[in-house]
Amino acid sequence: MSLPEDNTVDNVLSSLDGVVEGIIGQGEASSPIPGIGWVGSLTDISPSSGYWLKVNEDTNFNVISEDVSEKDMMYSLSSGANLISYPSGYGESIDNAITSDLIEGIIGEGVAASPIPNLGWVGSLTEFEPNHGYWFKVSEEMDFQYNYELTDELSRHYIAFNEKDYNQSTEQSFYFIEDIENIEEGDIVSAYCNGAKVGSREWIGAYTDIPAMGNDNSDLTKDYCRANQVPTFRVEKPNGETYGLTGDIPVWDSNGLHMLSSLQEAIILPDSYSLAAAYPNPFNPTTTINFALPTNTEVSISVYNLQGREVASLANQSYDAGYHSVIWNADTHSSGVYFVKMVAGSYINTQNLMLVK
Repeated sequence: MSLPEDNTVDNVLSSLDGVVEGIIGQGEASSPIPGIGWVGSLTDISPSSGYWLKVNEDTNFNVISEDVSEKDMMYSLSSGANLISYPSGYGESIDNAITSDLIEGIIGEGVAASPIPNLGWVGSLTEFEPNHGYWFKVSEEMDFQYNYELTDELSRHYIAFNEKDYNQSTEQSFYFIEDIENIEEGDIVSAYCNGAKVGSREWIGAYTDIPAMGNDNSDLTKDYCRANQVPTFRVEKPNGETYGLTGDIPVWDSNGLHMLSSLQEAIILPDSYSLAAAYPNPFNPTTTINFALPTNTEVSISVYNLQGREVASLANQSYDAGYHSVIWNADTHSSGVYFVKMVAGSYINTQNLMLVK
């Protein structure tokens, strides 16, 4: 890491004029005001600190300096979360770089790692990268120094392929889940708050860490998690099947690292009665009719011809709340237009069917 002699925010970030919206450090921040300049508590950039840069478009950021920070610099960490730099120009695995037992977890941009007794480091963060900052969570005040000694030990590898369909926030938390009912490698586990997806990760095995982004007062994160909210989780399988999860889920907190032993599949009930479009339609000779019930209900489903005469009774019984289906086999009926009618309590719905032979 390197900084110019003039390490003021205004000078260091001068190449980002018109693009940068703000810079956030540990308990301090600044933002540029047109015609005024930078305002806020963060005035100088420190080589030992990490920072969040908020920009309004993708851009490259370069700093020209003749002085390079010593990669073996000493960091003074306070109990709790500390946002610090990574000074080396080369990557280093967390397994090799961290030797202290006082570090409870490390958080990067959308990634995290935490040590498990007798297991070692787990999570999506496997390597420190140049030009990145990291949150270090420590159990007590301590001096810290990265370790760069070479070792023959194999480092962890975390291979997950994700299309990021949520916005990165400066407020984030991570849920390390040891096991999920009916989960398989390659499934996607997603977190939600206030109906918005706030994070997702491909499941690669025990202690996969699921990110959950928080509200950082920007328009992009306005519906994201807030303090003392409990996120919900869902699993999406490669074939498109999804199901919710239930379990003892801790409340969301900024820079949180939460360990969950297991989550179970939750039965998600529909919010309202519905009769889905039959499939296939047109059909020959069978078609499937799906329907949803928010409560246990007596259901009648019948098929009528164009003259209004009932030609088939597909359902006439009580069904539990949930999703159901019935099949009409029309092999004894002639081609033409028919109507299927569903009655469930006060709910009535009708749709057309086309039998083509």
